[in-house]
Amino acid sequence: MASSISPEKLGAKIVEWYSCIVSREVEQAEEYKQEIGQLVNQLERSDEKVLSYYSLVLFRHQLLTEDVQQKRVEPTYLQAINAETTVYDGLLAFLYYFMSGQYEFYEGRYQSALRLYKIAEQKIDHVHDQSEKAEFYFRLGESYFRIDQYTFAVSYLEQAIDLFEEQQFYLERILNCRLLLAAIKTELNLFDEAEKEYQSALADATPYPTTHALLLRALGLNRVRQRKLYEAEMYFVEALATGEHAQSIAGMKTMADLANVRLRQNPNNEQAIALLQEAKAGVTAIGNEEYIVRCAITETLYINEGRDERLTSELQRLLEREFYTEYSELAEEIAEYYKQQSLFEKAFYYMKEALHYRTNMKILGSGAEQQ
Repeated sequence: MASSISPEKLGAKIVEWYSCIVSREVEQAEEYKQEIGQLVNQLERSDEKVLSYYSLVLFRHQLLTEDVQQKRVEPTYLQAINAETTVYDGLLAFLYYFMSGQYEFYEGRYQSALRLYKIAEQKIDHVHDQSEKAEFYFRLGESYFRIDQYTFAVSYLEQAIDLFEEQQFYLERILNCRLLLAAIKTELNLFDEAEKEYQSALADATPYPTTHALLLRALGLNRVRQRKLYEAEMYFVEALATGEHAQSIAGMKTMADLANVRLRQNPNNEQAIALLQEAKAGVTAIGNEEYIVRCAITETLYINEGRDERLTSELQRLLEREFYTEYSELAEEIAEYYKQQSLFEKAFYYMKEALHYRTNMKILGSGAEQQ
């Protein structure tokens, strides 16, 4: 007969597991997950608070390992949580809204993610782990970045860096923050400043292949922004050859971006066409709406030589999901395509669309901060 475990001892084990997740010690976190999964079945008496804590930490683990993002598991943690118990416990309430916000973020619902994060922020005093606070501020900054609210993004990212610097062994998370700060400078067309930040972070990222690859990918996107497509191609190729980037969700996006820049340079590139189809299959399998549309538009422009009806329908999919920043970026790319074809009326229309939604995104983002 299996021995039982008290809620108090199980709770202490979950704290240790959670600490590994926060510090991104994947192998040790996986060991705790297996052990605690068995201990839950040996709980000597039901305890809603401990079971809610277990469900939230399990979901956090699944986010760390990309099980949720890659649809390997269903996010059933919400159903396992007793909301009445959770809402009266400050730390559990924080985790509940933080995890719910992260799920919304990974589903591409950035405004919804921010609304949940702002509720979690009201519970931040219940969080005593400084590294967890830093992680939360990083996620807030990341969300504001995705809706073009750069002032708020910078503020939260700088808070995250300050807190991470107080802890040991968090250089990789600081690099992630610096990556976003450099990306903001890229979006503001401060390319020289962005380049210094990227190269400085890249020099420190060698021991961290996951982040090293993300920095290379970011440098590729930086070059796309400057329309230096060959340089972008080189960075994307290097990113895909680094660590396990090619097997990650970010790697699927990099494959799609690499196919895009190659086809923009040479629409007859057979390798790029095959790569695009591979990327398309990957993002379709995980339901990544943004990159499903990006792949479709790349295919429409550079392989099928532009079909207005399909371009319109694909862009409409972005609007339906409130992907306004992505809409703006793709409308700008379409405008450039038609400009190169000397179809100036169409180019003007799509450039006007790009400017309209980029402006609207800033207004909508301001609204999110007020909510």
